[in-house]
Amino acid sequence: MLVNFRFKNCRSFHRENNLSLEAVKDNELQELNTFHVQNEILLNDENELLKSVLIFGSNASGKTNVIKALAYMKNVLILSASQFPIAASNEHFAFIEEAANDESLYEVELIQNEAYYKYGFTILHGKITGEWLYRRKKRLTPIFVRSSEEIEINGLPKQATKLINIAPHTLFLSVGNNFHLEIAPYLSDVMTWFNNLLIVFGNSANSLDIYTLNNGRYKDAAVKILKLADIGITDFRVIKDKVAKISDINDVLRFNSQLQIDPTNMGQLKKEDNDLYNIDIETYFNTFDNDGNAKKQKSIRLFKNRGFNSEGTERLLFYLGWILAALDQGRVIFIDEIDAKLHFLVTDYIIKLFNSIDNNPKNAQLICTAHNIMLMDEDLRRDQICFTSKNRYGESSLSSLSDYKNVRKTDLFSKRYLAGFYTKLPDMSADEV
Repeated sequence: MLVNFRFKNCRSFHRENNLSLEAVKDNELQELNTFHVQNEILLNDENELLKSVLIFGSNASGKTNVIKALAYMKNVLILSASQFPIAASNEHFAFIEEAANDESLYEVELIQNEAYYKYGFTILHGKITGEWLYRRKKRLTPIFVRSSEEIEINGLPKQATKLINIAPHTLFLSVGNNFHLEIAPYLSDVMTWFNNLLIVFGNSANSLDIYTLNNGRYKDAAVKILKLADIGITDFRVIKDKVAKISDINDVLRFNSQLQIDPTNMGQLKKEDNDLYNIDIETYFNTFDNDGNAKKQKSIRLFKNRGFNSEGTERLLFYLGWILAALDQGRVIFIDEIDAKLHFLVTDYIIKLFNSIDNNPKNAQLICTAHNIMLMDEDLRRDQICFTSKNRYGESSLSSLSDYKNVRKTDLFSKRYLAGFYTKLPDMSADEV
């Protein structure tokens, strides 16, 4: 479960910003759109978290950069665990010269195994300048606190910590289990949370073979949703074709030549053991005779026959499996531009899957960016609606509708948004170009 994400000096965000999943004191849609966590974990009056948050904003206002900030944090952690050097530089704010020499901050507050954790780090020029982990059951306890010079570990004498050598570009969280410390279960909890975190950008959600997991449960559920959306697809199946044996250089060169000649035939590539596979989806449609009777099925591959299915259908197939996996496993999922190429009713249906008791029994959380402002008026609480805006210096800021005063439950949020009540919008009223 995600509680908060705090970040600073990252991409278009210069000053500190916070994405909060903590519900404010409000009984509106409380039963459907929020869920309760046990007392003494959050230490606020409500102990409620939101099941979904939608981020709206004009083009280049910073919506996607909120998600990219968390993706960067996860990537640094995963690469650090693999002992690869992390980014040569932090992704600092670009439009203030001094920002290049200021450290960037990333911190998440999360709940894993019924315990609250606060984990974060600061980074500058590819080197970790600070890192910390706190845990709370009934009180907040530091698990470890690290500076660029030293590290303090709970329960470990200072002399012993001097024997722990951590490379400047490496996060202790990712390598801490190598030292067989008593705090290992806490490190594992946070690493597990990051490994389970789903971040989806456009058609980059690898891999389509998620539909083959759990005896095809996600595939069957996806087919039902596709039929509800009246897309025309009656069924689909995942096709995995072996394209190269990685240990065979001639096989790899042959495949590379084919890829250069016609890359459009290639779908998603995935390595399994020592083999490389091309993954495609074969979709099925009914065909009819002149009297309108269904006769047989026509099969169309998503990549090989690219262009037959609409872009919206392709996009839906790319991330619908991950959405269903998140709901099934109670995971946190971020999706950039969830409404791109999709009908409003399809997008609204997906969001309502999360804001549900029956469809979301494990309290999965969806955080997404969107452009269709009609979604604001569809059974969302004020704390589930966020805005990004930028000032004259190109600096983005993130705010929640619940931060604004004089916002009534009966307001048509989309109308007031377009009128500029909540955030600065581009002025497109010029008479001449």
